Amino acid sequence: MLETKPRILVVDDHPALVTLTRHKLIQKGYEVLTAQNGEDALELTRTEYPDLILSDVDMPIMNGFELCEHVKKDTRLNKIPVILVTSMVTTEHIMKGIEAGADNYLTKPFDDETLYSKIDELMLNPPPPVQEDDTVKVEIEGKQYEIKADYSYLVNLLISTYKNTLAQNNQLSKMQSGLNAANKELELTKNEHEELIHNIFPEKIAENLLAYGTVTPERYHDTTIMFTDFEGFTKVVPELSPEKLIESLSFYFDRFDEYTRQHNLIKIKTIGDSYMAAGGIPERNHSHPIDTILTALKIRDFVQTFGEKNNSETPYLPVRMGIHTGKVVVGVIGKTRFAYDIWGETVNIAARLEEHSMGNAINISESTYERVKDFFECESRGEIKTKYIGNLQMYFVKRIKPELSEDDEGIFPNRLFIREYNSLIRTSGEDKED
Repeated sequence: MLETKPRILVVDDHPALVTLTRHKLIQKGYEVLTAQNGEDALELTRTEYPDLILSDVDMPIMNGFELCEHVKKDTRLNKIPVILVTSMVTTEHIMKGIEAGADNYLTKPFDDETLYSKIDELMLNPPPPVQEDDTVKVEIEGKQYEIKADYSYLVNLLISTYKNTLAQNNQLSKMQSGLNAANKELELTKNEHEELIHNIFPEKIAENLLAYGTVTPERYHDTTIMFTDFEGFTKVVPELSPEKLIESLSFYFDRFDEYTRQHNLIKIKTIGDSYMAAGGIPERNHSHPIDTILTALKIRDFVQTFGEKNNSETPYLPVRMGIHTGKVVVGVIGKTRFAYDIWGETVNIAARLEEHSMGNAINISESTYERVKDFFECESRGEIKTKYIGNLQMYFVKRIKPELSEDDEGIFPNRLFIREYNSLIRTSGEDKED
């Protein structure tokens, strides 16, 4: 006899709910697949043949009713039991589920025992597939539905729905204790999985990875990329112990991380002494060119100030910076060691700008310059020949313009800067689409 773990497909567009349900079912000994909409779930069902589908009703692209209907009309799949989950206990919702061929219903919020009992019941006694001629048209509350003519099926489903309502009322009366228990269990899951994921990836990406195990690549038409590199780093490396080398890089990069967070950028990665950050991803915005320059000014000031006052064993390393604004593709690569990364010519140009920068200088492209020139003093460098790309118009960013600066050095914006910044962002949001 061939034996395998029972396989359940959980379908919901709320990552936190998917993570919690998945964790519970795995503890009960099930193998769990997940999908975030009906279309993805149907594709998984056709290739993975789950033993049961637990699907939310309200989802984008293809809802739970449509998913159920597709499964029940496919002769290869119609033996798979389908439980629909809904927060709306209405006649229309129940009848639409019956019409689609749902084998059972769960209403939110539901307790663990109700979930397990419904799954066990359908796994032990899967309903027979319905023949096309076993249907009848009925009218309820002025609406017509075409449903199964199997009366035992209807009675069982009616009883199940009634039990759901009773369970829901009971659950509501114990909501506080139920929420506490759910939060405690969710916290255990977070301790096991989420802490590391959230430290590595942006929030939006982390949630999708935890719930679905993958992230759909996206094309961004407007992002800003910043590369930094330390001048003279290769000469310093032989003089440092491995421990001191890591400690020195952390000294700089920890502060870089702080500045990127302050200005809504995300760190993409570090490669040796190179640091890469980006603005405008994964949440799209139109302030990223200015945000990136503000970040770069703080990085430069930190490094310069450290160099002037340095009396520690940490070496002073002047920083070169290159910044470019343009199109990229963003995604997660890898199956066991995930990496959130970006690709495209914009990345290559930003890297070339960093290579052609100077110690404690911020070198930007023409596309970035056009977006920030009203806020910052910039010095044109003319066209400079770069490897593989050709001539690029480059500019050094000197400082925030004096009339827009809170301080004499031109590092911190004043109220006028902030007002103009907010006005620009509002206008860009109305007029421009990614």
